[in-house]
Amino acid sequence: MVKRQVLLAAVLSVWASSVFAQDNVIAQRMRFCSINPGYSMADVVETARAFEWSDSTAPGVVIFREAIAVSADFEYDFIFDSYYPSYSDLVEKRVAFRNRPGGRNGRGFTDVATCTPRAVIASVRFAVPPGGSLPQESPTAVARCEMNGATLADAMTAAEGLSQATGGRGAVAMPTFGGARTEMGSTVAMRVYFPSTTGFGEAMDRLQQNPQGPSGDMSCSTPSLWLSHLVFARNN
Repeated sequence: MVKRQVLLAAVLSVWASSVFAQDNVIAQRMRFCSINPGYSMADVVETARAFEWSDSTAPGVVIFREAIAVSADFEYDFIFDSYYPSYSDLVEKRVAFRNRPGGRNGRGFTDVATCTPRAVIASVRFAVPPGGSLPQESPTAVARCEMNGATLADAMTAAEGLSQATGGRGAVAMPTFGGARTEMGSTVAMRVYFPSTTGFGEAMDRLQQNPQGPSGDMSCSTPSLWLSHLVFARNN
């Protein structure tokens, strides 16, 4: 077990330092989760918000992304999103988490939800730098895009356009470990993090008058709509 943890830390650290040592890039760890019978999304959020998040193991930000209008092949209720300011921080916190002692008191997360044992890790690049306080609940739109020869710079330009058109925070997420088997660098997820439900509605009304989409070689699927619940923020 110790050897596996050391190897994981070494691989992630080398990958992160060589590929993602850039400003305005964060690491994201995702798990796909279903709500257990007898509980609701509100119960799941309430339970997680009541945790005492340890400084030694907690991500920078934890968000539960509830499926509202998503693709038909998504079989879960929400995504457990953990964001870290860097891959080095992800490695440090995950190794500490795996080494923590067992035992708990009261209702735990596994009482209210069941998540896949495997995680997906991605790098997230923001067209607009993240900052300020995070909303407790806000919509997020996500579209999977085929690059078709486009560059990461092209995707970031598209994210900047989405930020300007919607008033949200455009971002590009690129898978780094796990998930569907695809050619490396061939797909990205275009995201818009809206500041509020009201802002989302107003942005959608504007977009109906002036539709926006990727330009150039990129081709994107119909976006999925999520409601993001802020569970924990390290600096809040």
